[in-house]
Amino acid sequence: MQGFVVVSGLPASGKTTVAASLAASLQLPLLDKDAFLEALFQSEGTGNAAWRRELSRRADVRFQAAATGMETAVITSWWKHPASTTDSGTPVDWLLCPSRIAVEVHCVCSASVAASRFLARRRHPGHLDEQWSRDNLLAMLEGQQALGPLVPLKAITLNTEQPLDAQDLAHRIREQALGECKTWPINQSKWTSKERRP
Repeated sequence: MQGFVVVSGLPASGKTTVAASLAASLQLPLLDKDAFLEALFQSEGTGNAAWRRELSRRADVRFQAAATGMETAVITSWWKHPASTTDSGTPVDWLLCPSRIAVEVHCVCSASVAASRFLARRRHPGHLDEQWSRDNLLAMLEGQQALGPLVPLKAITLNTEQPLDAQDLAHRIREQALGECKTWPINQSKWTSKERRP
């Protein structure tokens, strides 16, 4: 496979879990932006929101440098959507021009579910997750959810409110990366992993 399997979606939509499962199933390296950020928390310390933003930008640089040295990998982050008007998220210019995305796996769940997961999870305190109120978080998630995948023509939509069949998803990714199928949603109630997509 040439190019990256890019795992995208809202914060707390299940990207990290999906990316790790796919890397194992596809036998590809895994790069998670949060791992770079948390390494900086450990080496540089934690602080206020401005300090977190500074470390996040530095982590983005390291993340991109690691990825650009590879021909293929599963990579995941909270990406800055091309249509987003906020400054939050990992830049995607280096992925899109020219496109290095083989397949995008776009993780979806309701904004309410994502908010509940976000507030319940326990990450490194440097992320400052506890500073979000549910109302502000939900408003942000709803706005970002409306933007959809980064690259719709290369996207497989994965409903993360349903159980993950990593082997089935890996099969779909291989097919799509080879140009053998169109993009189809995964984990839709009217299909099972054994059914042929129409």
